[in-house]
Amino acid sequence: MIVGAAVCPGAPFLIPGVADPLALARADLVDACRTAVRPLADADRIVVVAGGRRTVVFPAGTVGSQTGAPAVLRSDLHPPVCRPVLPVGAVVGQALLERTFPGGVPVPVDLVETGDDPDIAAAAVRHRAGARDALLVIADGAATHDDHSPGRRDDRAGPFDDALAAALAAGDPAALADACADGELAAALLAVTGPLRVLAGLTSTDPPVSAELLHRAAPYGVGYLVAAWRWPGR
Repeated sequence: MIVGAAVCPGAPFLIPGVADPLALARADLVDACRTAVRPLADADRIVVVAGGRRTVVFPAGTVGSQTGAPAVLRSDLHPPVCRPVLPVGAVVGQALLERTFPGGVPVPVDLVETGDDPDIAAAAVRHRAGARDALLVIADGAATHDDHSPGRRDDRAGPFDDALAAALAAGDPAALADACADGELAAALLAVTGPLRVLAGLTSTDPPVSAELLHRAAPYGVGYLVAAWRWPGR
């Protein structure tokens, strides 16, 4: 059962030490992320959902350097699972948890990489579901908003992010799935929407009771969206 979800961008400057001046300049974004993430501690487990090259579920005990140094992923398997580097989105998710809970995250944290098929990732999360789970979804809107974007300017970026923002603000899993449905368009816009598809899939039959879009901006030509979905009373 999902009791809460936070959607935050995978902006590398959210990782302390990577580009601290940019993080200071976007203090409003950092604060919005903290606001979205903080209630996740009310769950029994937090699942970080981030983009990745393959679908992998890493259980609680993930440890990694915020500066991209090698990471060790401890599991209940022996020997522990090891990988040299976590995807950027996963490291950002870890950094946001550490920013929000500087004394340590009070509940176990799992990590899921979406791979090429977010539906498989959603099924993996569902298979390992705990009694009361919360999701930290790391995703980006279009990265083609202007001439200084990471990608070439594309006028489809605005409408694309409009649809994502509207679905997140409404707490509408079906609308969110529709907004992410065109994978070729998302790829052309350099958007990271696989984690959003996981969120939509996991909540399709159980929409949130409340939803709020806490932040939307594209200061560097990349669509940054922060949202909070809640299921009060669980």
